[in-house]
Amino acid sequence: MPIAILSEHNDLADSVRNLVKRVAPSEVLHEALETPIANPPTYWRAAAEQGLQGLHLSENVGGQGFGILELAIVLAEFGYGAVPGPFVPSAIASALISANDPQDKLLEGLASGETIAAYAIDSGLTATRQGGGLVIRGEVRAVPAAAQASLLVLPVSIDSGEEWIVLDADQVEIEPVKSVDPLRPLAHVRANAVEVADDRVLSNLSRTRARAMMSTLLSAECIGVARWATDTASEYAKIREQFGRPIGQFQAIKHKCAGMIAETERATAAVWDAARAIDEVPEAANGDDAAYEFAAAVAATLAPVAAQHCAQDCIQVHGGIGFTWEHDTNVYYRRAIVLAACFGRAADYPQQVIDVATTTGMRSIDIDLDPDTEKLREEIRAEVAALKAIPREERNTAIAEGGWVQPHLPTPWGRAASPIEQIIIAQEFSTGAVKRPQMGIAAWIIPSIVAYGTDSQQQRFLPPTFRGEMIWCQLFSEPGAGSDLASLTTKATKVDGGWRITGQKIWTTGAQFSQWGALLARTNPSAPKHGGITYFLLDMASEGVEVKPLRELTGNAMFNTVFIDDVFVPDEMVLGEVDRGWEVSRNTLTNERVSIGSSEPPFLASLDQFVEFLKNGHFDQIEQNEAGRLIAEGHAAKLLNMRSTLLTLAGGDPMPAAAISKLLSMKTGQGYAEFGVSSFGTDAAIGDLGELSGKWSEYLLAGRATTIYGGTSEVQLNIIAERLLGLPRDP
Repeated sequence: MPIAILSEHNDLADSVRNLVKRVAPSEVLHEALETPIANPPTYWRAAAEQGLQGLHLSENVGGQGFGILELAIVLAEFGYGAVPGPFVPSAIASALISANDPQDKLLEGLASGETIAAYAIDSGLTATRQGGGLVIRGEVRAVPAAAQASLLVLPVSIDSGEEWIVLDADQVEIEPVKSVDPLRPLAHVRANAVEVADDRVLSNLSRTRARAMMSTLLSAECIGVARWATDTASEYAKIREQFGRPIGQFQAIKHKCAGMIAETERATAAVWDAARAIDEVPEAANGDDAAYEFAAAVAATLAPVAAQHCAQDCIQVHGGIGFTWEHDTNVYYRRAIVLAACFGRAADYPQQVIDVATTTGMRSIDIDLDPDTEKLREEIRAEVAALKAIPREERNTAIAEGGWVQPHLPTPWGRAASPIEQIIIAQEFSTGAVKRPQMGIAAWIIPSIVAYGTDSQQQRFLPPTFRGEMIWCQLFSEPGAGSDLASLTTKATKVDGGWRITGQKIWTTGAQFSQWGALLARTNPSAPKHGGITYFLLDMASEGVEVKPLRELTGNAMFNTVFIDDVFVPDEMVLGEVDRGWEVSRNTLTNERVSIGSSEPPFLASLDQFVEFLKNGHFDQIEQNEAGRLIAEGHAAKLLNMRSTLLTLAGGDPMPAAAISKLLSMKTGQGYAEFGVSSFGTDAAIGDLGELSGKWSEYLLAGRATTIYGGTSEVQLNIIAERLLGLPRDP
């Protein structure tokens, strides 16, 4: 999923993508490696005709009046095309000037494309006050596009802190230097007692806002690079053959490509949120820095790393050809290296993440809703308030009968709620402190009963389940059929009025407490592997069902082994068609993976718990850097899930997105526990040290299950590679 979600943003991305393909094909990129880039570049006028230089600038200065989010969408496309020249540096510089004063006359030339600007995130410039302005001395090293620009937006150190100033290029000495990426020229800038008038001092631009804008927009270009590398590696893996088959069929390559798209998607979600956060705070509201500081730091922690990792992995997938000068991987890896350097000290960003998270707090994850939805919100809020007024013992029934438990389902089981309505319902139940019945594993099974169940099955099972009165378990996995569920051997034989089922199920969560189970059994052993399977609804009190708790490495027994010995299941308990149970099970598994990816299991450390733990401890710089990275990953995984939910609710295929969410969320959750336990030193070996350390030890032990259940991480990687990237399936 690109940064864009809204249709108008997708249209913008498509328009820019088409321009980039036209003006910066591969041969242009390679020519720029050998030949100095024209100034302005040949595409400059075409970009100006589309209004791209002024997209984010006020209409009063000739711009289009959009925001940082729209500019980020454009810069991601320029990153995808590794477009040469000063477009990105100039866009970032103009955004800084506009953040200080949207009506600044300097912006008119920048909006039209007549003026090119450059910026620096760090500098060695100092300023002293003299008369009505400043006197600037010092050097700024490796300024992107400085030699191509006529305006330079640079930070200077002064007694009061750090200020940004705008210099004319002819006021300073500019020394071009060799760039690792010839397509992004660099130059040192030196100032020797340069006088700057007060109107060239960006006094309304706070240090925090300036750095948040620069790092967010640089991050946008980074995810463009990461996405190109992922797409290019995947496409090559489909056509390159070794040992008689495409290399994309080998699991090592498949998993590498899936890891690339997962890392890219996580960084994309972070950039999307950081750009939104900056746009939400007016330029003049510099005192509200925390609203976007955290989000920008998360993006800057993840995006440059994603660009470098994906570019490196793209070279690896291509093998020897990827290491040649002639291949485009050369261009993109160089761009990734220079982009990472443009952020300044990489360690600053995870440190900023942890500093903000443990003081002012993490950014809340909210979905922007159109003001036109307020009438609907008022109606839902009133209905939630009415539910709260009902006596507690009657409330669950009213919530269930009103379709509030899973409102996306069709009536009468849900409310046939639109995506927007579902979001508002969730928000209002949370705000109104009204708890809906907890479905547990039933949340995965209910949609299958709604989609495939008979009227009798629906009437019998759905109302008590929605009320929280009927507990379910899922009888899918077997000792020889876990991730490879189609290999199950539990056998169902047709008899008069029903089926006789014999087999063994394992890893069945909560079976000892369940009244009913969703059971898969093979009804036609001669059918193809995924055929001949039927989905049954099993009464757990049936004669021949034996549940034996399975003690896990934690010492607890959340899972169970279930023995099914010649158990009779009547025909009316077949869900869907006989021999078509695989289709029904995929519906259940999709809901399972969406649920697992979007929630934090109670036996796994949560992001909020991790941040609270960090507030109460003392950690060195290396530990803080690692903790900041984990917070960034955890927050971005939540953002990714929110974006995936929007896609799912809009009718997209939820399976690949849910697989990415589960893959990343569970791994990061394990990381919280590993960090927590490692901080106790030798005391971590003590089993009964106390509530705090003991809790984190329990999280560490229990967390091993999270990358196994619901489909192992390896299975998730296969799903991502095959369903999202289109890599060939295993033979």
